[in-house]
Amino acid sequence: MTQRQFGVIAVFSGYLLLAITVYRWQLFTHFIWTIWLFKALVPIAFALFCWSIIRLFKLPFWTALLTPLLIEAASYFYIRHTIGANQDTDRHEVGVLSKWISYRDVIQFNRHFASYSPDLGYVLRPKSEGVHSSLEYSNTFKVNSFGVRDDESSLNNPRLVFLGDSFTMGWGVDQDQTYADLTGRKLGIKTLNAGISSYGTYREMLLFSKIKRDSVDLVVLQYCDNDIEENEARNEPNNQGQVLTPQSFANTAVFNRINEGYYPMRYTYFFVREKDLLKRIWTSPVQVSREIGGALSAWLTGRQLAVVTPPDIKTPAETKAHTEYFFKSLARIRRFYKGNIVIMHLDGRYTLPEMIRAFETEAKRAGDEQLHFLHAYELLKAQDYYPVDGHIKASGHAKISEALVKLIDERGLLTR
Repeated sequence: MTQRQFGVIAVFSGYLLLAITVYRWQLFTHFIWTIWLFKALVPIAFALFCWSIIRLFKLPFWTALLTPLLIEAASYFYIRHTIGANQDTDRHEVGVLSKWISYRDVIQFNRHFASYSPDLGYVLRPKSEGVHSSLEYSNTFKVNSFGVRDDESSLNNPRLVFLGDSFTMGWGVDQDQTYADLTGRKLGIKTLNAGISSYGTYREMLLFSKIKRDSVDLVVLQYCDNDIEENEARNEPNNQGQVLTPQSFANTAVFNRINEGYYPMRYTYFFVREKDLLKRIWTSPVQVSREIGGALSAWLTGRQLAVVTPPDIKTPAETKAHTEYFFKSLARIRRFYKGNIVIMHLDGRYTLPEMIRAFETEAKRAGDEQLHFLHAYELLKAQDYYPVDGHIKASGHAKISEALVKLIDERGLLTR
């Protein structure tokens, strides 16, 4: 076998190994040892592929070592550029980075914070503490004995309880920057932040039913578009498809470990997989070249990508479905809590008005005068959201807390 033949075999071996990690990555998500295997194979595949091409063209050996490092550094700095270019814009255009949410560490399945619950699926691990990080934030989480992100004293006689998902929990901000914590301090009352990532209204109801409510005068209930999946599944007879079993929870927690922390070539791998480069470099090389050129041009000029992402505006039929299943879950809360509830809607990157307006209309039809509505879409601008992650920043939490305090004071919702 000649040296050139050996080089060609090495090129295709590296390409094949890389293709396995890109197109058959699910094979590596079932066990902890396969997670580690995946995190080892990704840099090995890139290194072998780069080395074999460089050696095939008889370039210096040191370039084979340097090339993967340069590619990964370029991927990282391009990500930092995209985040920076979108920080102060009126509309986020992050291109393929909008798919990063599938690669981030999910806190409710993180091995340091995840705790299985038979009826809730999961709570945060009681009395756990640690750091949760991604591209745009790094925050310490302290969890009390109930399994929510608040201190231990908050469990004793809170007057105001916050229910919601990751927005309420404070994904991406420090504990004292959440609108739950800020609102309590501004009002001078004890609050409990019972927000848990990915909870829908139904599980928020179940969690609230477990809280000692004798002292509760007010509830703030936050809705997100993805709540409908749980609300519909759990409110329909004989439909319990969303209930996690111990095994499915454990499997998801193992899968999440693939996104915990950095491994060599992680950023380059993301672009290769999400842009389908291993296939498209052969099927549409001109288009790939244009995309890379456009990305490089945006990077060098310090501007956003020249793309336009349409807003996710809900149709009347979609809004009707959200409203129906939200109020079915709300009716269950009303079985054991008759007091005032402030309802608001938050969603990733942008919060649009149609959902909260539909909720208001239904509340008027139902005649529930103890439902009050905060129009978060009037408060939040693009700059208040993380452009890639989509959760609200500390500035967004501050705006919401100010509006909540104003609403509570104006309507006398905490008079006694």
